[in-house]
Amino acid sequence: MKKGLLISCAALGLASTLLLSSCGKSEEYDVIATSFAGYDFARAVAKDNLSCSMLLNPDTDLHEYSPSPRDILSIKKSKVFIYIGGESDEEWVESQILPQIDSNKTTVINMMEVVEEKGGNRYEEEDPSSFEPEGIDSNAYYAKQIHDDEEEYDEHIWNSLTNAKLIIEEISSVFKAIDEKNKESYETNKEDYIAKINEVDNNIKDVIKTSSKDLIVFADKFPLLYFVKEYGLQYDAAFKGCDSSNSASATTIIKLANKVCENDLNTIFVIELSKNQSIANSVKSKVQEKGKDVEIRTFYTMHNVSKDDLDKGTTYVDFMNKNVESLNIALN
Repeated sequence: MKKGLLISCAALGLASTLLLSSCGKSEEYDVIATSFAGYDFARAVAKDNLSCSMLLNPDTDLHEYSPSPRDILSIKKSKVFIYIGGESDEEWVESQILPQIDSNKTTVINMMEVVEEKGGNRYEEEDPSSFEPEGIDSNAYYAKQIHDDEEEYDEHIWNSLTNAKLIIEEISSVFKAIDEKNKESYETNKEDYIAKINEVDNNIKDVIKTSSKDLIVFADKFPLLYFVKEYGLQYDAAFKGCDSSNSASATTIIKLANKVCENDLNTIFVIELSKNQSIANSVKSKVQEKGKDVEIRTFYTMHNVSKDDLDKGTTYVDFMNKNVESLNIALN
């Protein structure tokens, strides 16, 4: 497994994003985030005033990441460290990073805690209606779910645009506290980015208001619980959240295909950087057997991004605008 490397957004601008090698001395950045959403929000507020970096390599899965000694040293030298606070990074951050951070030098932002403290949306993970566990007895699976009664909130909080704005507000407040001479710039940058998010929000609402359908189907993982809850959409999927499964049961594939046909849907969604599009292809084949055609489209969830998108400086707002276009096709 590759160790995470720092991807830098240099303080002089976003034009040149540098992939750093894993050897040699640690690099110093003002702000380090574990995932794309936190990184994007930070760079939008900081602009040229603070250097920002993302800990995760592009095209990789945060759930499989483990920090290198060099990564840890870079975080210790940073002024602000941003992490999700969910299942993908909470364990290693709390065991390997936080005990080594000097709180007098580095401010830590836990995005899930920010959302909770500011009264944002928080939802427990849930199994999609078509999900059937593969290779194990379903009764045993659901009995285990009941036994494991500890609350487990879905960590993909940034896919609620309401939550995204709360996180951006907190990042701006922290930046103003550590760099008072540029506080007016941080306030302006924050307001500008929130205005862009509000525009996306209005576009999504317009699409849904004028659509003939309210159901989306994912032949993939489903890290979009916050998104569908925010806009009152119905959904079905092969797996919940960022489930580690790579193959779906035959029952799940048949159920998803039936859901597509029964609701006369034209789109099956997969998420970006999907490891296994064979599930979507299998669902599509089942749909075609019933005499109907359907397209496979990508919905962006922004846990991570491709190297190409990172190099282009593609933003959270850019990805959400792509999702608006896809929704407009899928719901009509």
